[in-house]
Amino acid sequence: MKKIIAILLLVLMLIGFAPLTAIAYADVAYIMDLAAVLTPAQWTILDARARFISAQYGCDIMIFTVNDMAEYGYSDIELFSYYMYTEFGNSENTALLVLSVGDRDYDIRAWGSIGNKAFTTYAIDDLFENYLRIPLRENDYNKAFTEFLDRSEVYLDMAESGRPFSNSNTSGIAPKIIISVVVAFIIALLICLAWRSKMKTAVLARTADNYIPSGGFRLINQGDVYLYRTVTRTKIQSSSSSGSGGSGGGARSGGVGGSTGRSGKY
Repeated sequence: MKKIIAILLLVLMLIGFAPLTAIAYADVAYIMDLAAVLTPAQWTILDARARFISAQYGCDIMIFTVNDMAEYGYSDIELFSYYMYTEFGNSENTALLVLSVGDRDYDIRAWGSIGNKAFTTYAIDDLFENYLRIPLRENDYNKAFTEFLDRSEVYLDMAESGRPFSNSNTSGIAPKIIISVVVAFIIALLICLAWRSKMKTAVLARTADNYIPSGGFRLINQGDVYLYRTVTRTKIQSSSSSGSGGSGGGARSGGVGGSTGRSGKY
């Protein structure tokens, strides 16, 4: 009951400070969709919910998509996942879903004491086999990511209660999922409204006269501006095997960087 009251108070605070919320949420994305498989509306809701779950349990829940991990110098999805974790992760306790969409590689991986406790090998197998396999195969990424967040909350809640998900303990959807979904939707709505309010001063103009000085226009300085740069990345070598293969791969502990994970094709 105390948690529910705290959540409701948080919602009321967010309603009162919507512009501040939008600014705070603009810092670092928890859903980094570089492959553009989500619509802006889908991304906003998913990112807000991922932040809410991460803050509630002290373990960052993040999703990364790229068109091709080879563009970053990787051919091993597990090593690429570790790179994304070290490059963009905010916390030692982190759980990731990483997709290389072009070659249809996936990796589910968790680090840290909280992450490894919640995302057991049984939990990761349950997550992929029962909740992610079909949506990913059908390219329904919004559903797959929603399921990832739903189940992440279940595993984290079970671990926090002292009964991590296992083959003998597969009970239940936590009732707090409904609350977090509602809160995430409200937060996402507030963010969109705050962004929209900042655009109300825009007025359509048919000419550019207002931007030209009365005395005319005179070019004083000119120069070259480079819009792009070339970045060379070096692949992190590892003696451990990726475990990828087949249509699912297998979950295991002792992965790269002390992680628990599973990788393969979807």
